[in-house]
Amino acid sequence: MTVTAAPLTAPRWHRSALTIGIAVVTFAGVPAIWLPFARDITPASELFNRGFMSLRFLAWPYLLAIPIAAALVRWMASGRLSNAERWSGRLLAAGAACVTGSIWVESLSAASWPRSAADWTAFLVPLAMLAGGAALGLWAPRSGRAPGGLDAIVMMELAYLPNVVLCVLVAWEYGELQIGAYAVLLTATAYVVHALAVVSGRVAPR
Repeated sequence: MTVTAAPLTAPRWHRSALTIGIAVVTFAGVPAIWLPFARDITPASELFNRGFMSLRFLAWPYLLAIPIAAALVRWMASGRLSNAERWSGRLLAAGAACVTGSIWVESLSAASWPRSAADWTAFLVPLAMLAGGAALGLWAPRSGRAPGGLDAIVMMELAYLPNVVLCVLVAWEYGELQIGAYAVLLTATAYVVHALAVVSGRVAPR
């Protein structure tokens, strides 16, 4: 009887060059929390100088860069997240999405509708991204392409993106973008690449 020897090591698809490169780029989002975004305003200054209930509440989703970077490193090291880590990521994603989505609730309650094409773009594009992100976040784990809690990372990434689009469009209209905004855009680009790679099965093929 012929016995086929099993390979000594399993394929390290969670440590691919693509995943490592994305993780390295995403770390730009962490210092961006303390870098000037526009008009010398940083997300950190809005968070800690103006208080939790500040009108600049859209700075909160930028803190997602920290757990996303940590989760990517953890997932690359072991290929999985614990149940507590998965649910923490999902809850953080839902919370960030609610923060970004609250801008529409506030606009509707104040009857403050967009007036220009730029305002409508800033109003509708992030809303569409939130809806699309929610759909992808629900589809990814069921498709089998986001094993080991990878879906929690993708959900946090997708919750980060609409907030970036909204803030960049508003800052572009009212003032020049600074280094923090470009660091955030670099991080957002890495998130987009990672989410698309997961959806296409390139990060964790079945």
